Amino acid sequence: MARMNYPHAPDGCQPGERVIFNSLKRYLPDDYFIWFEPTLFGRRRTARPDFVVLGRDIGLVIIEVKDWSVDRIRSANRDNFEIFNGQTTVVRTNPEQQVERQFRTLKEQLEQYGQTEPDQYRTLLQTNGRYQGKLAVPIATMVAFPHISRSDWDNSALRLPVMLNSATVILRDDLTESLLRQIRQAAVFPPNLSDDQLTTLKWMLYPETRVPYTQGRLFTLDPDQVGLAQVDTYLPPHAQQLTRKPQAKLVRGVVGSGKTLILLYRAKFISEQNPHWRVLVLTYNTSLREYLKQIFARIGGDPARVEIVNFHKWCRTLLLERGLFRQPQDAGSQRGLITRLLNETGSTEFEPAFLADEFNWIKERLDYRQWADYPDPAQVKRTGRGRGLGGDEREKRRKIYDLFTRYQAHLAQHKSCDWADLPVQVLKAMDDGLIDRAKYQAVLIDEAQDFAPAWFRVAFRMVKPETGMVFIVGDGAQKIYGRDFTWKELGLGITAQNSYVLRRSYRSTREIIDVALEAIRDSQTLAAELKNAGDGLLEPEQSYDEFRHGPLPVLLAFESPEREYAGIAGEILSLLQQGYLPKDIVILQRRRSNIEAMARQLQSRGIACSIIKRAVDVSQPSVKICTFHSAKGLEFEAVFICGLEAFTVAEPVETNSREFQELLDQERKLLYVGMTRARRLLYITYSGAAPAWIAGRLEQKLQALHSFDD
Repeated sequence: MARMNYPHAPDGCQPGERVIFNSLKRYLPDDYFIWFEPTLFGRRRTARPDFVVLGRDIGLVIIEVKDWSVDRIRSANRDNFEIFNGQTTVVRTNPEQQVERQFRTLKEQLEQYGQTEPDQYRTLLQTNGRYQGKLAVPIATMVAFPHISRSDWDNSALRLPVMLNSATVILRDDLTESLLRQIRQAAVFPPNLSDDQLTTLKWMLYPETRVPYTQGRLFTLDPDQVGLAQVDTYLPPHAQQLTRKPQAKLVRGVVGSGKTLILLYRAKFISEQNPHWRVLVLTYNTSLREYLKQIFARIGGDPARVEIVNFHKWCRTLLLERGLFRQPQDAGSQRGLITRLLNETGSTEFEPAFLADEFNWIKERLDYRQWADYPDPAQVKRTGRGRGLGGDEREKRRKIYDLFTRYQAHLAQHKSCDWADLPVQVLKAMDDGLIDRAKYQAVLIDEAQDFAPAWFRVAFRMVKPETGMVFIVGDGAQKIYGRDFTWKELGLGITAQNSYVLRRSYRSTREIIDVALEAIRDSQTLAAELKNAGDGLLEPEQSYDEFRHGPLPVLLAFESPEREYAGIAGEILSLLQQGYLPKDIVILQRRRSNIEAMARQLQSRGIACSIIKRAVDVSQPSVKICTFHSAKGLEFEAVFICGLEAFTVAEPVETNSREFQELLDQERKLLYVGMTRARRLLYITYSGAAPAWIAGRLEQKLQALHSFDD
């Protein structure tokens, strides 16, 4: 199945275009790239052919589609066709001449790169022989008549075979397995394009697919990715009138499949096609927000048209505009207040940290009008908490809720709040008419698996009903904040028709992905969690050219943390001597308390480093050090996983309990996310003993990969 720049024929295309779209997708091989209605830029003109096909063995083929039937063609000559449109006869340019003009425009577009990008253009030229210096890429043209049979064509009184070259015509009879042969026969000469030539052609012909890359290598979005970015980005007025509620599209994908990049390109396309629209991009991670802004600028996005913000800062702004904002207390203050309430009530049954998490869960999971239902297990399931209450659950819930109401009353009395209150305050203000709803025509949500249900409620209320455009990207296997939910319970109407899955990973090498999957593979509780959420564990395809090989990940053991930090610093010095840049290296720590010690070790070796806490400039010329949570959504050439021994369950629970397994799954996912930040090099280090749940699996996988390499 060929790779198209739309997942399906777009709404609004002509019936004949839809027929050809589906036939090309079905009958052409999967290494062919097909673009529907691309814009070509010549020296003096632009053109928009119906299809451009790119294949290693055919070069480029332009296809113009005509919805005409034989009985609608009143007359034909080499210049014009007279077509009856049901009411009157209109004159249309001979499609062969039309597609010839498109050919000249496409050729001019390529030739212009001889001046602006000479090195890239030279890769497309013949290097020897009679045609040395000429374009090595054949460009053929074809005209498709999906409503005309071969018999009607040959027997037409209009002498159609004389007016058009039958060898370059696609008729209804050709829309079978023979379609590929017909297109190959149209090629001017049989080429054998290299991978570099294919990439260069995509890069030159379709600038919207270009991915900024810092090391001089061309890289483009594949057609599937572009299709998801572009599909339904424009709503004509009649469609806007028909839409009355948000119509969400969900994109899930393996790690490194380009989900975030697709989201940013989609925001760009929406803002360009609808200049008057307000477009909002939401993310959870503050450091990721800055990264998204940098990438959005590099792909040519206009920051004045698209608002990129992390969720809580956005809520803060909404509340500030109405004078409703109260500065949230930090986690330490929250636990301190809970400890005081426990002392006042004489309760010793619950720990402050547990209650803080439970209070946050109530606010983030439940509608604030349903908080009072929490004590009843029949009304509220504690899905995703990872820790059961045991014993008399109803009585324990009642006690927890009593503490919760005391906690909320104390916050209200002192005009304070916590971070989980911000979205609740926005929802209440909307219900009270203090904050306007429906401010945006389009809302896009990145890393959606880390959002809480209450956050989605706020975001969805901000979408104008006449557009209803919601675009969500995420991966359940990377859910690291413990906010479990199902797409169904959010009421989005996610179905197979508006849910898409990307299985090709373009970031990490095969070796890194293979090792990273050991962290999450074979966990029954994680598999059940993903299944219940409507996800499922996604593993990348194995057989596609872009899935790169690279060095095997390295597992290093040290006697102490001090020696571990020194060993990492030594490895980084070696990488810098090999030509790696400091900005392309990151050290991930499980515990924030260990970051300063690692930074001091690097500084003592003269290695520039910076600690990622909130906003981050990934282009800063320094080695980055941060927690796994702060690295979410980022990527680097070389990643050091420091302190593998810390990936254990700290809670005092039975190791054979479901509660333990759910807590361990959080560690699994966090480690998986960290390892898959690496594009080329992955180092995993620990001091003392590595956790039993992962140590053996990593050693066995690395041995197997090493044996396979040998």
